[in-house]
Amino acid sequence: MKKLFSIFAGVLFASSMMAADLLNIDFTAGQGDWTIDNKDLGGIEFVWAQDSKYGMKASAYVDQANHATESWLISPVVDLSSATEANLMFSHARKYGDLSQLSVQAKAGEGAWTVLEVSVWPDGSSWSFEDATADLSAFAGKANVQVAFVYTSSADAAATWEIKTVNINDGESSVVTADVVFTSADFNGQGVSGDGGVVTATKNGVTFNCNKAFGDQYGVRCYKNSTVTISSETEQIGKIVFEFATVSGTYYNGDLDDEIVVNTQEWEAMLTNQARMNKISIYFGEYEDIPKPELTPITVAEALTIAQALTPEKGKSATTAEKYAVKGFVVGISATKENTFYLADEADAYGEFQAYKCSSVDREVSEGDIVIVTGKIQHYFGESDKGEYHTYEISGGTLVHAEVDGVENITLGVEAQKVMMEGVVYIVRDNKLFNLQGVQIR
Repeated sequence: MKKLFSIFAGVLFASSMMAADLLNIDFTAGQGDWTIDNKDLGGIEFVWAQDSKYGMKASAYVDQANHATESWLISPVVDLSSATEANLMFSHARKYGDLSQLSVQAKAGEGAWTVLEVSVWPDGSSWSFEDATADLSAFAGKANVQVAFVYTSSADAAATWEIKTVNINDGESSVVTADVVFTSADFNGQGVSGDGGVVTATKNGVTFNCNKAFGDQYGVRCYKNSTVTISSETEQIGKIVFEFATVSGTYYNGDLDDEIVVNTQEWEAMLTNQARMNKISIYFGEYEDIPKPELTPITVAEALTIAQALTPEKGKSATTAEKYAVKGFVVGISATKENTFYLADEADAYGEFQAYKCSSVDREVSEGDIVIVTGKIQHYFGESDKGEYHTYEISGGTLVHAEVDGVENITLGVEAQKVMMEGVVYIVRDNKLFNLQGVQIR
């Protein structure tokens, strides 16, 4: 039987057990103590800007034109005086422009900047983030070490470069790179938009196939009730890591986890909802299956407190890193937004917290129902002609009814049915029972 296990999406970079983090930043949360040295702005206002979704983002393409610029994103000082080894690890994406115009450099004290050899550069064909590393051992034993991400451009070429996370530690790098990576370039032009068609690609003996999909410049859309298969001719697939897209507040993951332990040569899953995959990374070998702990539901009031503590910029959203389960009464249903509901702790209270465009809903929802919605909590800070406003929500989450008597079936299509048993949602297909992640139960 084909297996599918789910695990936590792990820490982006795995350091050796003895390594200590000397610098660690997630730029989606802010710029921190990093500084920007604009050596030449070429007539534009800025090159580097912080973005809550993409991190620190550099571009000199303004008003539909490239501009000649040079701008450095520079770290605070890091003390490597006690280190015998040191590593720089970061996650970055690049599209457009000329790769030769970008570099990563380091220096100690007042010494000269040195260009570092970076393990992985994005090929520029998609917005997919790549995990990269650079050896800082030449700076081990020195104090006042700094690194810089150096962006240059010309009137002929201006890249967009995004740096999401950066880590410096004093141990040997143990970054594990994917053995096979599928991106939009492998799928673009295949399948049929809306109706779906077969999309397939093979790399290094690994084949991706979806029977009801559409490939474009962003990745592959695998539609609801499609079957996704990933198989290897010779190697055991240890785990699969997906990069899913969020569009208009909806996270299109097809009810799959971002990271799945497989430990077999062929993995298959039926999608109960649409998945938009920007990038699929395949890792060979054997990986430990770490079970997810169950989330303890929190109240709507607690969810509001978490959302209100987030601090987005105007016109943007701020989102929690972790998932929550929020339990409450449905006190309103949106007439204009699909699968969007307003929640409160009392059945007759005002619903200030919303479950926005749920990616999965177990059955028809009515006002007064008690539900549990699982996902990441989000705070959006907007402005309209009536002034500024804030919305608090779980966006693209999974909704199940907390109180259900008996079993209820909802037809998904010719091939499958969704079944509710004792408050748990399952999928029935070909007289077999699966959970929402595609694991066959019986």
